[in-house]
Amino acid sequence: MSQSSSSQRDPSRSTIGGAAGYLSNVSNFKIIESTLREGEQFANAFFTTEKKIEIAKALDAFGVEYLELTSPAASTQSYNDCKAIVALGLKAKILTHVRCHMDDARLAVETGVDGVDVVIGTSSYLREFSHGKDMEYIIQTATEVIKYIQSQGLEVRFSSEDSFRSDIVDLLSLYRAVDKLGVNRVGIADTVGCASPDQVAELVRTLRGVVSCDIECHFHNDTNCAIANS
Repeated sequence: MSQSSSSQRDPSRSTIGGAAGYLSNVSNFKIIESTLREGEQFANAFFTTEKKIEIAKALDAFGVEYLELTSPAASTQSYNDCKAIVALGLKAKILTHVRCHMDDARLAVETGVDGVDVVIGTSSYLREFSHGKDMEYIIQTATEVIKYIQSQGLEVRFSSEDSFRSDIVDLLSLYRAVDKLGVNRVGIADTVGCASPDQVAELVRTLRGVVSCDIECHFHNDTNCAIANS
C-alpha cells in the first residue's frame, strides 16, 4: 500500500501515515504475555499456584518470549509463585512487574526472575493522587532502582503509568534519562484505555527519536482500541 500524494487529504483517514510505516518492524517484535499479572487484576479473579504453573507451561509451549508475573510484593503467595515458575526452567524469560521502589526491586531479585519491569505513575492525576511525587523525585528514584537491578545482572524495563495523559515534555525527559542508564526497554502504558491509534503512533514515533533501547507498549481496551493501538 502507498499513501496518496494528492494535496487533498481525505479527512476520514489517519494523519499519521500509511500502513507500510506501521508494518516496518513486524518481523522484529517479542510478546510479553501478562495473563499471570493482568489476569489476576479483576474482580473475583484468583489463580492457584497449580493453575499459574499450568498457564505458564501452556504459554511457553505456544512460544511467547516473556512471561510477566504479579509483583512478589503483592503477597507471600505471589512471591512464592514467582519462585515456583522460575524453577520450571521454561524457555520463556520470566519477568515480574514492580513499583519503582527499592523494597519491591529487592524482592523481585530474590525470586530469581530474569528481568524486572519497573513502573511509576507519571500523569498529573497519578502524581497528585497516587504517590504525590514530582518528576525530579521520579527520575532520581528510577535511577537508583534501575542501577540496582542492573547490578544483579537482570534485564530491566522502565515504564510510565498513564502515559497518554502525561505531559510529553516530562515523559520524554524521563525516558531519555533511563535510556542513558542502559535499560533494555522503555514502556508506554494506556492505563485508562483512552488512547487512539493516531496518538499511539505519534508517541511511539516521537519516543523512537529520543531513546535507543527497545520500546514496549501496553494497551487497555476500555474504548475497544487495544488491538488497533497494538
